[in-house]
Amino acid sequence: MAALLAFAGCADDDVVKTPSRPQGATGIVFGASASYGADHRTRTVYGDYDDPTNPTRQEINWVLDDSVMIYSPQAPSAAQVGHYKVYNLVQDDASSAQLAGEKGVQWASPVGTPQDFYAVYPDPQSMSNQSFVNRYGIKFEDGKLYGFVPVNQQHVIVKNADGGYTATCNMDYSYMTAHTSTTVPEQWNAGTNLYFKPVTTTLEITLVGGDTPQKLTSLNVSSTDGTPIIGKFICDLSTQTENDPNAYPKCQYNTDNNIEGTRVTIPLYDKDGNPVELQSGQTITFNVFLLPHEDLSNLSVTVVGLNDGSKRMPLDYQSAPITLPAHKKTRVKLKVPEFSGTNNWMANIGDNVLISQLSIPGTANSYSYNYSGDHEEMYRTQLHDIDAQWNAGIRCFELKLPNNARGNSLESVELQCNGQNLGITFGRAVQAIWQKVNGSNEFAMIIPFFESQAGRGGVVDFANDLNQFFADHTEYKYVTYRGDLTLGEARNSLMFIARTTSEEDYENFDPQTGYTNFKAQYGTMPQPREGVFVDQWGSLKDNWWRRGYTINGTPVQNWAKKETYVNPQSTPTMEYYMMNGNTSESSSNNNWTPSLFPEKVEANINYMHTTTRANGSPGHAYIQDWSRVVDETHNFQVGYDEDGWIWPTPSTYYFCYWKESYNEKIGDVWRTFNLAIEDNRQEGGGSTFYINSLDGYFVDWTDAGSDGDSPYPFVEGGDPIGMDNSTKWSGGGRGDIATYAEQINNDFYRRILSFGENNIYGSMNIVILDRVLEGRGGQNLPQVIINNNFRFPLQTIASQQGN
Repeated sequence: MAALLAFAGCADDDVVKTPSRPQGATGIVFGASASYGADHRTRTVYGDYDDPTNPTRQEINWVLDDSVMIYSPQAPSAAQVGHYKVYNLVQDDASSAQLAGEKGVQWASPVGTPQDFYAVYPDPQSMSNQSFVNRYGIKFEDGKLYGFVPVNQQHVIVKNADGGYTATCNMDYSYMTAHTSTTVPEQWNAGTNLYFKPVTTTLEITLVGGDTPQKLTSLNVSSTDGTPIIGKFICDLSTQTENDPNAYPKCQYNTDNNIEGTRVTIPLYDKDGNPVELQSGQTITFNVFLLPHEDLSNLSVTVVGLNDGSKRMPLDYQSAPITLPAHKKTRVKLKVPEFSGTNNWMANIGDNVLISQLSIPGTANSYSYNYSGDHEEMYRTQLHDIDAQWNAGIRCFELKLPNNARGNSLESVELQCNGQNLGITFGRAVQAIWQKVNGSNEFAMIIPFFESQAGRGGVVDFANDLNQFFADHTEYKYVTYRGDLTLGEARNSLMFIARTTSEEDYENFDPQTGYTNFKAQYGTMPQPREGVFVDQWGSLKDNWWRRGYTINGTPVQNWAKKETYVNPQSTPTMEYYMMNGNTSESSSNNNWTPSLFPEKVEANINYMHTTTRANGSPGHAYIQDWSRVVDETHNFQVGYDEDGWIWPTPSTYYFCYWKESYNEKIGDVWRTFNLAIEDNRQEGGGSTFYINSLDGYFVDWTDAGSDGDSPYPFVEGGDPIGMDNSTKWSGGGRGDIATYAEQINNDFYRRILSFGENNIYGSMNIVILDRVLEGRGGQNLPQVIINNNFRFPLQTIASQQGN
């Protein structure tokens, strides 16, 4: 590994010049130049090195409309601060420019008065992400630069015609400062020169393709001794010797940040959303900006593959750590390594980081790949086994099972996939996950998912049997979620988040009656022995009330209430409006549209659930989880005879109006994503954890389901028309998983990549996926979610005490 100290700046493709000063500009005109080190070179894009084989200087070229901010304490009070733009580039020298502002800094008086000018690049008002500026307090005030070096340093990566790549950095993070002292001249329009010097420390890394092509998703630079390398800093420009190319202002790190400030991440996805893949000998070069407060050493570079682990390499030369001089650029060249094959990503995150800050990929119905019965494509949510899922970095697993061993443990209960047995017990499934976790420095979440077929009384019994399972397995290390739980406490543990209700337990979902009837008949839910029990989290296949559907200002209620068909005005349901009054003697009514149909109202969306923790304390979980999705508006024909039963040739036809809901699903996914980010970045956030489920399928209108199930809406205890209240019509057991998964995975993958270009990142918490490692989205999503943990400042225990 070779290292070389050099001087620096960033360069543009199209540098042009204008002939004159903008009309209306006032105040002083400044000449500007800049450099790392001894030569007064300038500015905002990196140019050529003076000698590529043995460089000592790199040009930094100005670009038209580059913005700087200038301050003069001696200027008239109304004109001490000016916002300037480059309006003219010196002929044949893009490293020198002229600056002017519409409201510029003005000369002091009288003539001959000493006057200081302090300047910073970029002008905080010109930075591309103003929410970033406001959040971190980036400003230039009274000659002091209050800056912020971010974790995520996005580059624009373009694949070249020869197969190599060009990466362009964001120069908003290459802060430069200038201090010039002069005396007031006789001419009001006289100018003066500013000599800018970069204050951030820069590491230029060139990756060279190894012997075997590797798909790369992230490049991380970390401090191995805890020295902060990102975060807030303050530079006092008054301490910068005037016009001295070797002098820099005094800078200090703001130690008040309760964040993990020891890492920088560069995402390695090109403009088309593909991971970088270097062939042998091909190169790509990045510029990494670091805090300027001191010389930096004891650094490491981690290269992250696609679902294939990572490799950390010390930044050293001939076995000695390389020191990066503050404010200057250090160049290194690294060969892309071979990866370990297992994505133990938590090992790269500090022990003091809060669990609430993490983004964790999970799988829906994790063991469904084991199903080998009829209609495999409609039941198998996953196609890759638990080993492949773990190696790809999946750390949350959903285990669906009934409760067919009452009064015992769930140990021997067989897992199911939409009511179909999978040939593996709950006990064996948990043991397989425990073997992955134990000694790995990772932790895993397990969601026991109650799929009842035995009536409502199974809920309490299921919870008691789960507690018995915990009591029987004291060899496992358990941990319970709380707002101030750290990764260090959770390592090598299992965290259970139990879904203990089902669609049959409709009282659990009823906002009017709550648990009153349920408790009287079946008893009180027990306190969890380990982990968390989530209340009112049943099957949300068509839970219209939680989804926010409203009719005439009143939210529609639970779908599983036959009484609503007798008296729909008291507690309206979606199924009533989808089907009631929609009858015909023929099948020609397939274009029927309800005259009155509920609308989704944002304010009425309610995915918040109460929880009970193992210690008895209450909590909350925000869970977006509904699975039946309609890809286009459709009228589905249903036939009934006079007794309300479906027959091949019924005497009367009914039509079920199902409105397209894919856009609603992706909207709810994205809404939950944003809420998780916003909540977990707040001071005191983290007490609520988020589960954002992409799980689902497209309703297949050509499939009548199995065992009496169908694609119809779910109705408990009565048919959809109310003709026969003894009929249980429970549809929706399966559908087109493959098409749905490919579409939603691709959409979410594309949106996440574009979402964070300006450092708008935060914790997603748990994201549940279908068909991981399948197709473009399924192949890439787990790693993108994992990489999110390295793209924003993670809060630590010091900032969240008391949750």
